[in-house]
Amino acid sequence: MKKTALVLIIMAIGISAFFLCSFSVSEKEYAIVTRFGKSVRIIEHSGLQPKLPGFFETINRIDRRVNVFVIQPIQLLLGDKNPIIFTCYVCWRVYDPSLFFQSVARVEVAQQKLGDMINSQFGNVLGDYQLDQIINTDPEKVKLTEIEARIVNESNENVKAKYGLEILQIGIRRLNYPSIVAKAVYNRMQSERDKEAKKYRAEGTEEAAKIEAKADREVTEIIARAYQEAETIKGEGDREAIRIYGDAYSQGPEFFDFSKSLELYKELLQGKSTLVLSSENELFRYLTAPQGKKKETK
Repeated sequence: MKKTALVLIIMAIGISAFFLCSFSVSEKEYAIVTRFGKSVRIIEHSGLQPKLPGFFETINRIDRRVNVFVIQPIQLLLGDKNPIIFTCYVCWRVYDPSLFFQSVARVEVAQQKLGDMINSQFGNVLGDYQLDQIINTDPEKVKLTEIEARIVNESNENVKAKYGLEILQIGIRRLNYPSIVAKAVYNRMQSERDKEAKKYRAEGTEEAAKIEAKADREVTEIIARAYQEAETIKGEGDREAIRIYGDAYSQGPEFFDFSKSLELYKELLQGKSTLVLSSENELFRYLTAPQGKKKETK
């Protein structure tokens, strides 16, 4: 029994010594070992690490993952003196664990300092832009992406050197206007929409005029071709009629004269006009002379 108890005591002491003289680091964190408050080494790789027992060395863990926070809304002036209220988010991570631990140490403090610095940078950068570069119906004129990139580049120069932080991304989350300029912004947007509508209507009118002119030209060409074909057919018909009349006259001149006279009588008798002619007129030869013969002149 005594031997078993002794073994258990030794095992307990060994396990306790193991835990007191070692610690583990996960892949999601950095570990800074301090001795009496002074940093002695930085551990950037995961795994089991040795340390001095008890109060001799302390383990300070720093999250190495990407952190995201939202900056409080702030009102600033644009280059055209229009005020704007915006809210943005910031993605950041620890760039230099040692500098971060010495300068800010805690995530809350780091986010506060980042927020102040980024708001200050926004105030400087927004002075180079106007309202129509923030909100516009033409996407090519909107410069929000350019503004965000400038803030990231200019802020990183300071936060890396001062706090050991790195800003990965800044995004404008929301834009608002003070009530004093909201109506002006609405009117400007409405004016831009009206301008676009007039442009589209003008283009439509121009296109309609082109289509109408083309249709009129095609109609004129079709009518001209139809008239030409009609005149050609009419000429051919007249020529054929003349040929038929000529053949008929050559085969029976007296019958041809008689037929033409009957047609003339029909036209005269159907009319309402009164025609006074001498009975000796050639027109009445088929009405007075026997068998339609011409009267002999004395």
